Amino acid sequence: MENINKIFDSLIQPGIVLVLIIVLLVVNSWLFNKFKAAASDESIVKRAISFFLVFIGVLAFILVLPIDKSLKGQIIAFLGIIISAGIALSSTTVLGNLMAGVMNNSMNRFRNGDLIKVGDFHGRVIRKSIFHTEIQLEDSNFITIPNLYMANNPVKITRKTNTVISASVSLGYDISRKQIEKALKEAATSIGLSDPYVYITSLGDFSVVYKVHGFLEDSSKYFSTSSLLNANVMDKLHAERIEIVSPTFMNQRRADETVFIPKQVTQKEEQPDEKSPEDLIFDEAIKSEKLEIKKDYLNEIEKKQEVLKEKLKNANDATEEAKLKALIRKNDELKTRVEKNIKEQAERNKDAST
Repeated sequence: MENINKIFDSLIQPGIVLVLIIVLLVVNSWLFNKFKAAASDESIVKRAISFFLVFIGVLAFILVLPIDKSLKGQIIAFLGIIISAGIALSSTTVLGNLMAGVMNNSMNRFRNGDLIKVGDFHGRVIRKSIFHTEIQLEDSNFITIPNLYMANNPVKITRKTNTVISASVSLGYDISRKQIEKALKEAATSIGLSDPYVYITSLGDFSVVYKVHGFLEDSSKYFSTSSLLNANVMDKLHAERIEIVSPTFMNQRRADETVFIPKQVTQKEEQPDEKSPEDLIFDEAIKSEKLEIKKDYLNEIEKKQEVLKEKLKNANDATEEAKLKALIRKNDELKTRVEKNIKEQAERNKDAST
């Protein structure tokens, strides 16, 4: 019986350490769920803290074990060797992606739903993780880009509003520059671009390169508007009897001197589709962006609640106090509905992607 008591006594400290680790992990999870309730995935910071707690807990557990000190030292040394070997065997790419992921997420350069361009990849962000960033390309397919690549290459982030759309065309020296610039500006204005302007980007041996720009109010229609601008530039120049053909082509023309401007075909104006191409192409990215918007709305509610609670503490009038309590209660109900909606949408997005 005495030996059993000794065994139990020796296991008290390790047991306390284990319980402490479990309690700390539960508290860590509860705190992040409380303050980051809108997160669809586990937070990187939460994972890092959990890993740190487990690592410290293992060390503390080894130190309180009822064994000889020399054996404890050997176990800790062995644990250090395992960790060192893991780090050494891990490639620099993995570690680089890890560090780049922490940097990208902490800097918050872009968020889900943003239209970005990295190298030859152009699309909208679906999700960010500690090792990679997933984007939906303009052909509606998905690509996973390592965070190390994102850190080593410039990331172009398209503005949500008032982003610039442009189109280039090369024309001969025999055409009036003012006539061309006027036609290009009209082409940009006709599709809803504001404040159009034209740059002459190159004076070649046989042609001049003109580039028309205009401001687009809603960048969610970036690709379709770019295509429409090219189409309108072509139509407008043809309507002005300006050929879009390389002047060197004149040396290869036949004697009939055919003019290379297509005939205008009159047709009934088609009703626009309810959904734009971007709505179909970036379906997953749009879902992710909507989720981010709801998270922002949830954060706004929480900020309002903090202000109202502060006012409630300083309220002296019973009527004002009752009014503030009613507002707080209403916001709590709204917050609950938004959190539920975010959770349901996150689950739907997860089911759709699997």
